Amino acid sequence: MDRYLRRRYMLFVVSLFINALGVAFITKALLGTSPITSVNYVLSMFTPLTMGQWTILLNLSFVLLDLLFMTRRELRRERTSYLLQIPISLSFGLFIDFAMVMLFWLEPASYAAKLLWLLVGCFILAAGIALEVRVNVAMTAGEYLVRAICRRHRLDFGYTKLGFDLTLVLLACLLSYLFMSDIRGVREGTVVAALAVGPIVHFLTPLCGCLDGWTGLKQRV
Repeated sequence: MDRYLRRRYMLFVVSLFINALGVAFITKALLGTSPITSVNYVLSMFTPLTMGQWTILLNLSFVLLDLLFMTRRELRRERTSYLLQIPISLSFGLFIDFAMVMLFWLEPASYAAKLLWLLVGCFILAAGIALEVRVNVAMTAGEYLVRAICRRHRLDFGYTKLGFDLTLVLLACLLSYLFMSDIRGVREGTVVAALAVGPIVHFLTPLCGCLDGWTGLKQRV
């Protein structure tokens, strides 16, 4: 592995932590959580496991589901990127729990304060995703599954990702209602995160180009 590729993997790990920090800020704002972590957050409300632990379990289940949509040839060709999802899932879950502990002090009381921290979380999450997209060395388990589905059924990634996130939110609502007799963990903040993060990522991704020289990407353009 050359030095540029090592740097890109290092930045990918940094992006994972930034993503986790963004998720933690959004969750701590008490207006719901991001769509991709909605199921994990709801499950953590009525089980002994934390949101990070449920993130690990759900992401590992995505890794298994990949097998339903990948051919043997694809699996052999992408064996490294496929297996990388396992340590990525473990790291992301641990990062989320660590970030939640880091933000122990964050307990917004007013609605305005909650909205402010929600927007801060959206910006941080978008920054992590933009960096992840820019270094382009690996994918989180959820995104990998969406890509596998799209490739198998020749679907558009953007629309499929939207449907995937919506499915998670609906599942979170169902679990919340079944086990807590109320809709918890999914609120207006979930909608704001779903609508705001994408455009911010679109704005920030080109700015991450300042790292292209250090990561060797500029040489490939």
